[in-house]
Amino acid sequence: MEDGCDVRFNVDLVGVRPDHVKGLETGEALLVQISENGKWRSLVCVTNGGGIVGTLAAFQGLARLIACVETGALYIAIVEFASATRCSVEVIRG
Repeated sequence: MEDGCDVRFNVDLVGVRPDHVKGLETGEALLVQISENGKWRSLVCVTNGGGIVGTLAAFQGLARLIACVETGALYIAIVEFASATRCSVEVIRG
């Protein structure tokens, strides 16, 4: 059954946190989770240890992706490139 949540895209994370991006390796999987800050909701990429690497933001389909996560769809972000200031990922349904 098609639910509109089968998405796959590449994006650079916003607000990369150097303390969590260091040590990431190409091909490593990050968890995609909702982060709530007051009334604002965002999607963040998190390491297995719970550290937020950065935020998924400013791309077409963001609102849809948040809605999919809220209804239980799971996504992972595969690290394609990581440096102290940049982290590029491919988001796929997990």
